[in-house]
Amino acid sequence: MQKSLIMLMALWTLCWAGSIHAAEDHPFTLENGNVIEGYIADMNEETLVIRRKTGDFSERLELVYLSQDTLNWIKEQPEYASKGYDVLVDPYLELPEEEIKPPIINVKEPERPLKPVTREDASFMASLGSPIGLLLVVVLYLGNLYAAFHIALFMSRPVPLVCGVSAIFPVFGPILFACMPPLAVASSEETYIQPEATSDGARMPPPPPPAPGAADKSALGVGLAKKAGGAEAGLEGRVFSSSDTEFTKTFLETTFSEFFRAVPSPKIKGLLLVVKTVKKEVVATRITRISGKDFYLRSQSAQEVSVSFGEIVSIEVRRK
Repeated sequence: MQKSLIMLMALWTLCWAGSIHAAEDHPFTLENGNVIEGYIADMNEETLVIRRKTGDFSERLELVYLSQDTLNWIKEQPEYASKGYDVLVDPYLELPEEEIKPPIINVKEPERPLKPVTREDASFMASLGSPIGLLLVVVLYLGNLYAAFHIALFMSRPVPLVCGVSAIFPVFGPILFACMPPLAVASSEETYIQPEATSDGARMPPPPPPAPGAADKSALGVGLAKKAGGAEAGLEGRVFSSSDTEFTKTFLETTFSEFFRAVPSPKIKGLLLVVKTVKKEVVATRITRISGKDFYLRSQSAQEVSVSFGEIVSIEVRRK
């Protein structure tokens, strides 16, 4: 019995020594070209330690620095496979090029919302329903009424009529009145006499037109005081009242034409215009400018005063 035990121990020793001898005979090649002969004394997922033939141990070497031939040899050894070293070297082995296949990426086309099919005119009408579209419509409508107001003034037509038609028919209303001829307005100074019929039924011919300057003389009114002699006797001392005189631009330009000059003529030298209104009294030396509704006077204090035709009570011409 003792003899058999000794024989088994000797056989185990021979096998162990043979395996160590086989492992020690293998060189472990690194990527940088260095070679270490021996066998693996310890190994983990990242490093290993090699026992050299001399009996000492190497430093821990990272598996990533081992050559591919060495890694494949470690994977093929049964003694290392029994310790699980073959699994530790799998992440560091490079696959053959024929086994490397690019991953198949399945690109799935996303579902796109259907675009509504609409006509151009429908999209335009839809844009008018937006806030910006409504603001644009309001601005155009107000511009239409503003244009109608000025067309009515320019064409001498009733403003309510033109604006009312333009409000009902935008754009077309202002264009219609702009194409029409301006309405003639009769002057307030012109009077028309209806011809009277004779006894036999025939109408009498209209009276001949008045002589030039007659219409202006009729509007001069009644002079309260007249002085004879000299070139100034025509206007000096005359008073024109609103009760018997219509003060207009034509009347002032015709009656007081000499007072429009920057340098007074001998006819009005020493004369003043005394204009009385409902608010004030202006003593002026000349008329500086005039418009259709008012005129401007240069007072004795060299100030320009504006007077409206409707406010005039009387105009008197007197000496300084």
